Amino acid sequence: MPDSDAVQIRVAAVILYQDGRVLLQHRDDRPDIAWPNHWAIFGGHIEDGETPQQAALREIEEELGLRLESPLVPIRHHIDGIRERFVFAARLTVPLESLTLMEGQGMALVTAEELWSYPVVQAHLAILMQFFGELMFELL
Repeated sequence: MPDSDAVQIRVAAVILYQDGRVLLQHRDDRPDIAWPNHWAIFGGHIEDGETPQQAALREIEEELGLRLESPLVPIRHHIDGIRERFVFAARLTVPLESLTLMEGQGMALVTAEELWSYPVVQAHLAILMQFFGELMFELL
């Protein structure tokens, strides 16, 4: 059992999916951030007083200018060392062109097969493979 007393960082992320693809963020190429120039699931830190779901909704609005109307489905919660991760999934109901990227250097809708041609944050790759392998079909 993970040691919840060791948790120092709490993060919430949302796998946005559409037509068998997931939306990924191309992280900035800056040395002061974790995993620069890699592809990642959209999300970020949970602020004091926020629930994981509130943080996930806020992050999507801040990073994409998108106010999610589809429900957030919790798909994973785990503690990895000092990081506690809450991962949700939500259907992306708008065209990619209607989103405004406000953080990162790009975004792409990616299939499971295309995922391997992107340098994806290691922890996110495992989550995405589970999503493509099992969970996405339950949500369709």
